Amino acid sequence: MTSSDDNNPTQPAPKGVLEPRAAHDAIGFSQLQAGYNFLNVSSYGRVLSNLIVEEMQRRANPEGSQVLDVGCGCGIGRDVDFQWAVREHLGVEQGGAYWGIEPDDAIHPVEGLFDNFQHALMETAQLPENQFDVAYSSMVMEHVEKPAAFLTALERCLKPGGVYLFATPNARSFVPWMSWAMHRLRIDEVVLRLVRGKQQVEEYHYPLQFLFNSPQQVAACAEQHGFLPPKCSFIEGTGAYSYFRGPLKLLKPPLLAKRKFMQRPDRLATLIGRLEKKS
Repeated sequence: MTSSDDNNPTQPAPKGVLEPRAAHDAIGFSQLQAGYNFLNVSSYGRVLSNLIVEEMQRRANPEGSQVLDVGCGCGIGRDVDFQWAVREHLGVEQGGAYWGIEPDDAIHPVEGLFDNFQHALMETAQLPENQFDVAYSSMVMEHVEKPAAFLTALERCLKPGGVYLFATPNARSFVPWMSWAMHRLRIDEVVLRLVRGKQQVEEYHYPLQFLFNSPQQVAACAEQHGFLPPKCSFIEGTGAYSYFRGPLKLLKPPLLAKRKFMQRPDRLATLIGRLEKKS
């Protein structure tokens, strides 16, 4: 575990990084749940970051917020600027602190970003009990091999009433189905290299489990491990279609048309979940 020097200057987030760039970027969890969030979000990273800040403000801890980033190495939605924006809302002067855990030993956070950092899985991290007001993860849950063990460790370190927010591919959308089909055909690595590039795939591609990616999976596990009934919302921006390159472009128009006319929120690409620890 490492800690930042108290005198180490921190990098401010770019001005306006959390400001909405699309209609549903910062409307709050309840409205996300109630709406059809298709192509009216600029990125899941911006949506998730605004929800994290909303939770900190809702709890309004006079001693500052204790926040944990699970799988923190590459940023929120692969954007470190969102992490800096979260840090600016912690209330560090009042005692708030930003914690990060990252399983990949080759990935290191930007200097000064986290007050406490360690290379570890959620299940093996050395974290204090009842410590965090808010924990969150960005595209982590689809890789978790044992969700029950993950939630046991998470529940232990959240304060009573603490919240875990997470963004993950929605099991009912086309993304997991495509991943499953490509894996069965043994072409998943080939396709990923085609659309993402060899280096990016080798550095950031982790095994997919898809064991905590539908409302049913989330509810079945969360309520058995100390959480209130979970809340789920669904969003989809243009980022989900970045995989449609080369011959895959032919699939994009019919999928877009289906989304526009059928309007089923539970089929959108990204699930954003909210778990609250029982008080």
